Amino acid sequence: MRINLSKTRDIFLLLMLNLMLSAALLFAGQALVNIKAAVDKSVITIGDRITYTLTIEHAKGIQIKQPGPGANLGMFEIKDYKIYDPVEKDGLISQKFEYQISVFDTGHFVIPPFPIAYAASDTSRQFQIIQSEPIKIYVKSVLTAEDHEIHDIKAPLTIPYNYRRLALFIAAGVFLLLAAVLLYYIVKRRKQGAPLFRREVIRPAHEIALAEIAALQERWENLIADGQIKRLFTELSDILRRYLENRFFVPAREETTAEILQSLQELELNSGVREQVAALLNLADAVKFARYRPNRAETDGALTTLLNIVETTKLVFETVERAVPVEEDDTGRSGTVPEKTG
Repeated sequence: MRINLSKTRDIFLLLMLNLMLSAALLFAGQALVNIKAAVDKSVITIGDRITYTLTIEHAKGIQIKQPGPGANLGMFEIKDYKIYDPVEKDGLISQKFEYQISVFDTGHFVIPPFPIAYAASDTSRQFQIIQSEPIKIYVKSVLTAEDHEIHDIKAPLTIPYNYRRLALFIAAGVFLLLAAVLLYYIVKRRKQGAPLFRREVIRPAHEIALAEIAALQERWENLIADGQIKRLFTELSDILRRYLENRFFVPAREETTAEILQSLQELELNSGVREQVAALLNLADAVKFARYRPNRAETDGALTTLLNIVETTKLVFETVERAVPVEEDDTGRSGTVPEKTG
């Protein structure tokens, strides 16, 4: 059997080249992206909170998939989280993520390695995964050794004084006093010819919304100048949700954007209005949760869209004419006269 030495050598060189390329890519990934995980304490008692910190460092131009609030931290529950702004230092971009976590069991636990996806450029779709180191946590019980000991039976307690009768007398006295005050109030209001209770006028939903929009417009320029875009869009979204709830009787303040749009579709609301509602709510969600920074035209356009939604869908009260009978005139004729009511 003959062995082609030239062909064998070529195959060997090709394998060596692949190994060198793989090692180079691995080294480049480690140099381009680095992830560190840390906790403020590794020994806690049950129910305590731990601050779990992720720090991601990467070179400029590297695309990073940021971790979110739904991260998988094993047995630990995420109670709160905070994302810090990226910081550039020594040619690297560093960003920190903090999670407030807790666990409601005792024993030894491990925060699993945290995976981060990254790509070599902003336009690349070939992502690689890098993980942090796992972190061990020990959770102690709040019970002490003394709590587990068997103690003697406590001595019998003396029968306490029965305060129930005293409490009943006090309650009866308070009730009689309140009844006397109420009777005095009723008599006084009747002598004054005033109603017993004030009547509150229920304002239409669009009047409330327009008043809130006018109040926001007075602070509009100041909010933009102070860079409080997130607060501005939060107030825009809240005004719209309150208006939709008061106008169309949908629980807009408790629903997500998708649920609100589904509720409006079931009401057979005009498609153009639904599109405006969807555009405004989606833009507000992007600003509040995705840290999107709209330009001035988008910001002012959001206010215009909100005003248009309210003006387009507000209740319009029409004047209704009804016939009112009139007495006979000198000619002996009688009839009706239309009366306008609104």
